[in-house]
Amino acid sequence: MEKEVDRKHGIMDTPLPVLLDQIESAAADARNAAEEARVAGQKAAEDVMKRLRKLFLKMSKDITEELEK
Repeated sequence: MEKEVDRKHGIMDTPLPVLLDQIESAAADARNAAEEARVAGQKAAEDVMKRLRKLFLKMSKDITEELEK
């Protein structure tokens, strides 16, 4: 029965240094993905702020024109 489990899980045949290298590589990939997501989030927030600024400037211009009438 134990031999059957070993065959199903090749991880038992993999040397520990190789597993550690794979874990380090996966962690580095995860850090890179997190950084890319952070940068994308910041860019999206900057785009939203630009749109809000345009909207508020237009609103203030429209309000000012209405008050001048």
